[in-house]
Amino acid sequence: MSLKTLHQIIIFAGMTISLIFAYWCFTSPTAAGSNGYFIAGIGAVFAAVGFVAYEVHFLKKTKRLIIH
Repeated sequence: MSLKTLHQIIIFAGMTISLIFAYWCFTSPTAAGSNGYFIAGIGAVFAAVGFVAYEVHFLKKTKRLIIH
């Protein structure tokens, strides 16, 4: 497994964990009426979007590199 592939897997895992956390924040029974869970969920969604943006940037940057 190349370093590029490992990097992509780790970025994907971070994005997935962020989205799972956001889902939990929005659907948790203890979150009813709590602004803290809502803010944490919004932050997790922003983190997931950041992971996607970083992945796109990473793929563009490594496209011209010869990495096997």
